Amino acid sequence: MDRTKSLQLEKEIKGTELNGYKVISLINNGKSAAVFRATKDGKDFALKVFDNYLVERFGHEIQTKRIQQEIDLKNHTIPNLIKIFEGGNTDFDNQTYYYLVMEFILGVNLKDYILKKDYSFEFIKNVLLKLVTTTSKLLEEKNIAHRDIKPENIMVSNSGEIILMDLGVLKLVGAKSFSDEEEKSFVGTLRYAAPEFLLRTEEDSILGWKSLNIYQIGATLHDLVMKREIFSDKTPYSNLVIAIKDDMPEVYNDKYPFELLQLIRDMLVKDWKRRLTLIDNSRLKNLDSIKETFDNSFDEDADVLLKMTMGHKTKFEEIEKLRRTQQELKKKEKQIGEDLKNSVDLSFQKIREKGIYNSLKKSKNFRFNSDKRNPDALIQNYLYEVQGDLKSGFPRSLFVLVRISNDSSSYSEIEVFGIFPSVFLKADVKQPLRVFQELAKESQVGNRYATQANKYHSFQTFNIYRGVAEINDSFENHLSGQLLKLFVTALKRVEDYVKKEIQYYEDMANNKNTGSSRITTGMKNIIINKLGT
Repeated sequence: MDRTKSLQLEKEIKGTELNGYKVISLINNGKSAAVFRATKDGKDFALKVFDNYLVERFGHEIQTKRIQQEIDLKNHTIPNLIKIFEGGNTDFDNQTYYYLVMEFILGVNLKDYILKKDYSFEFIKNVLLKLVTTTSKLLEEKNIAHRDIKPENIMVSNSGEIILMDLGVLKLVGAKSFSDEEEKSFVGTLRYAAPEFLLRTEEDSILGWKSLNIYQIGATLHDLVMKREIFSDKTPYSNLVIAIKDDMPEVYNDKYPFELLQLIRDMLVKDWKRRLTLIDNSRLKNLDSIKETFDNSFDEDADVLLKMTMGHKTKFEEIEKLRRTQQELKKKEKQIGEDLKNSVDLSFQKIREKGIYNSLKKSKNFRFNSDKRNPDALIQNYLYEVQGDLKSGFPRSLFVLVRISNDSSSYSEIEVFGIFPSVFLKADVKQPLRVFQELAKESQVGNRYATQANKYHSFQTFNIYRGVAEINDSFENHLSGQLLKLFVTALKRVEDYVKKEIQYYEDMANNKNTGSSRITTGMKNIIINKLGT
């Protein structure tokens, strides 16, 4: 119901009573109804009156069932979810009006709040936590998916409470929805629809709807961070559809920490199953641990740098075409992979500039046998030889495997594996596969990246980045910090060897050393496959 029609309806029913509720004034209007402030027995209520044209179009029976679905939530105990009192239809002035009576909330909807208010990081985090909790309880306790989470359907009360409203397109999991004119027609709000919901290929299960919740909450948080609607620059309609299917929206604001912005990007990943992997229960449980200040051990200026550089925009997307060919997507995927590789190289360079090591060698991109089983995947492997000296805590060169994978939607993973090789290991960065072959033979530890003739091994790597990558200074500083932690872990692991080596030289200088071999000659392979000692 548009604004003009809502105002006309207000003229017709203002001051009158609908089933005992006196209509005071128009509060807001939406696609299918207008909401009025009403009173009964001295109490305020929100009275939702549905558009008669849409009722006629979809049928009175469908409208009655839609209202009943909402009434079934009467007396629910889910926090931060609008309370429903009653509903039905009533005749007034020779017309039948369908209505719903809800809790009246004195405040402003989040869409208007974003435009008119200044708010803190704590406010955004509160919105995030409340929406996650409320939608999870609605889904898990009531078996109901909301399906239309967006700023306009969220109220910020005058007391600061966050209330999720508008249950007009809710769906009972596993049951046919009365909100759908046809089983697979689109419902809800296009701009805030996840790709699978836009195409109506969503999985009608708890996990399927949980993934949609995550996306729509992420889209809402996007608006809070960017202070504009998601994909607001995508017009006309066809370009908005393309953007929802293929494009990652920019998420940046130098007021907020990297961890929050990265969380939002990951909530908006296109693949619904991957979305669930990135935003799992453990990550959601730790939402409250996100701090406004950064905990980055790279150096004392990292916090300042991250906030200063977060505002740098990424490259603009090419002008959208109505159809994007596989060739174009592959080109985009390759460019993202190139940007990721350059970011890794830059991170190694930043660490070198701090005086952590002396020089660096790098292999060409290579593929393990296991990679060849999936020839279409964009995977890059590089072996870096980090050369330092005893003064810097290096008993030998540190070899670091960096494994980069990504797709055209900017989903990326960067895995690393480090090793201080023993003197007996033939470690040559120009022959990376040989290094892993020799390591597998010597250590007799499985390695999924080693490539012996007919064997398939599995060394444990670990992620220093996993999620939707937005390549900018903020991302590169984060990556540098993660790589630096690898260096810290590696040097702590060999600290005892370095001390013994220094003692060897000291004894030799004092003519106390009568041996002819170095301490590090007996050093075994020191493998770094996780952070920390």
